[in-house]
Amino acid sequence: MSISRLFKTLVAAALFAGVSLANAASYSFVGSWSVYNDDAPVWSDSAYDATNGPLAYTAQEAAALLFGGSASDYVISTIDNNPLNINFQGWYDVIGYGGAQFAQDYSNKYNGLYYGPVDSFEAANINSAASAFIRDNSVTSLNYAFRITAVPEPETYGLLMAGLGAIVLVRRRKYSA
Repeated sequence: MSISRLFKTLVAAALFAGVSLANAASYSFVGSWSVYNDDAPVWSDSAYDATNGPLAYTAQEAAALLFGGSASDYVISTIDNNPLNINFQGWYDVIGYGGAQFAQDYSNKYNGLYYGPVDSFEAANINSAASAFIRDNSVTSLNYAFRITAVPEPETYGLLMAGLGAIVLVRRRKYSA
């Protein structure tokens, strides 16, 4: 039997057996950080453009910055480091307002990138620019980061084994006849 024909047979059997291509996800705790962090940019630092301020980060972007990878590699929780308690929320510092909890990918950035102008902002406005990693307002609430790990669903393995077993039986019958 040619390799090509064997491959086609295996693919057909797997599809026939109903192998799911969808993956479940598991989450591994990688660390936490306080929104107000000594390593975070200071919003009023003259090293930044006074017109825009420093870059702002979503909670997922902050996790990627701190722990490596990309924002889509993470889910965030405000509860604790237990994967069973993930709430997909993050703590943010809103310029001129203080701490607030939003979705992990909440993005309200001044000019689409920044935490806000150093010289002016609207005080007490929860809709101002926000960042999950900035040294302002002493927001010490913790964000907990979990790395997403794709895990095949258990029934996928069972269906794959059933499909391969069926191929073996069909082939054995064909060659024994």
